[in-house]
Amino acid sequence: MGAQCCQGGLTMDVGDMLRSVSGGTPTPGGGAVGWIVLGQGVALLRMVSNLTAKSKKWASGHEVSKLILDTTEGFEIKALEGFHSDCEAYESVVSAYKIPQERDDRQSAIESASLLAAEVPLRLMEMALEASLLHVKLAGHHNKNADSDLVSSGLLLKAAAVIGSKNVQANIPYLSPSDLSTVNAEHKSIAESLGEVIPIITGDGEL
Repeated sequence: MGAQCCQGGLTMDVGDMLRSVSGGTPTPGGGAVGWIVLGQGVALLRMVSNLTAKSKKWASGHEVSKLILDTTEGFEIKALEGFHSDCEAYESVVSAYKIPQERDDRQSAIESASLLAAEVPLRLMEMALEASLLHVKLAGHHNKNADSDLVSSGLLLKAAAVIGSKNVQANIPYLSPSDLSTVNAEHKSIAESLGEVIPIITGDGEL
């Protein structure tokens, strides 16, 4: 893992993270940032759930709010772990390409590293889908004073899903034939599910 990626470990503050992303090194890049975007989306979803659960006025949303808070417990650790995993995956790809071309294991190393680099954003897509499905359950039963926060959550979850998808697609051309089939199938399944739920949680998206 590069120094830029591991700066501050799992407790990297916002300023350090932004400086790290903007520093001109390949990592952390868009895929890693996608995990932070996911974390922000889930954080806002939890915020709205907490505000709903604390108010008797929104009693119809208490049960789903508790479900969301229980299900997403520890989300920030998963988001930060994903951030670092994405950096590590990219750097493993770089290392594989540095293997001399005359070595027999070079191609298999590239394919293995590319698989890891595709699996991390697949997990990002999966987590964005899981959070989006919870988002749908809360909508309409939430504390209406937090409407803009719930919309913001939905837009962030969409962004995380798109980032994940683009990063999976970026690695697909370098997979082995067997891994290509598996990753393509997983990506298609998750993308189709996201395609159904994303329009619901983002609304019309107009300013």
